[in-house]
Amino acid sequence: MAEKRKILVIDDEEVFRRTLKEDLAYCGYYCKTAESPSEGMRLLKTDHFDLIFLDIMMEPLDGWDTLDLIKNLTHGNNTPVIMISSKKMDLSEVIRYGEQLYGYMKKPMTREEICAGVYSFFRWFDSLHEFTNKFVAESIPEEDIALWLDLSRQVRVITDLRAEASLVFLPDINRTEEECKEHLHDQVDKMLAEKRSKLEELAQKYPKLHVIPV
Repeated sequence: MAEKRKILVIDDEEVFRRTLKEDLAYCGYYCKTAESPSEGMRLLKTDHFDLIFLDIMMEPLDGWDTLDLIKNLTHGNNTPVIMISSKKMDLSEVIRYGEQLYGYMKKPMTREEICAGVYSFFRWFDSLHEFTNKFVAESIPEEDIALWLDLSRQVRVITDLRAEASLVFLPDINRTEEECKEHLHDQVDKMLAEKRSKLEELAQKYPKLHVIPV
């Protein structure tokens, strides 16, 4: 029998933690919860997790500060992180953090949405790593496989995050709201274009890499 996937939830809202733990157990996953970033860091230093759900709106450390801490942990930096929040991400957050993430889910979530979302994530995540194992067998250099893996993930995640991002754009001292919107969209487009270009270069070098995991 396959071992249950283990998920860590870091969220300062007690009711949400309890409900999400129950829902994940119903979906067939093992879950531990942390009420604060410091508790989450302690768990990550002593245990292995297959996925982290990380709340954005926490105090005194918010989810973005906590994400930075996770990525600097020896036993957490490679663990996939999905951000969760009652507010949508904005495009500036997508630009700054999108490369580090594996997804985003908006609160509140029904049990059906949680089950479907986590199942879909692991199906995609597993397909990425199945491809990398095949590429190793094809004697493609590990550094190029690792680059393909990162770029494939980033293109998918950033594309999804942009589609779900908030449509509210605050003006700044130099730009109107509409100009800020265009500027941020242009930045995301540039990010994606550069990553797709690098993927295409890899595919030209190694035709086996010309795949799109779904």
